[in-house]
Amino acid sequence: MPHCIIEYTRNIEKDIDLDKLIDVAFESVDQSGLFDRTAIKARAIGYDHFKSGQDRNDYIHISVKILAGRTTEQKKQLSDHMIKVIHPHIGNTKSLTVEIIDMDADSYGKLIQV
Repeated sequence: MPHCIIEYTRNIEKDIDLDKLIDVAFESVDQSGLFDRTAIKARAIGYDHFKSGQDRNDYIHISVKILAGRTTEQKKQLSDHMIKVIHPHIGNTKSLTVEIIDMDADSYGKLIQV
């Protein structure tokens, strides 16, 4: 935990280094000091079909799913930090948004096999 999920419109792939974007997002979550580095997961999902009310359709939206328990201030600091650190890596992408989502610890399940 946490899960950092980068959703993006595929039309930005020609201008963005997605592997670098995933690395930068991962590191920005780690730099928050809120999580154990070994528990952070980051991935990207591209969309071929999308629509946006903006003049241009290209965007990146990052959801960071975390177990509940952090303060509103901690979550806001995390999202602000992520935007600051990730912004230089999005080229001319129209929109970058970050959302911090609390997950209910009582209903979260996890299996780790060794």
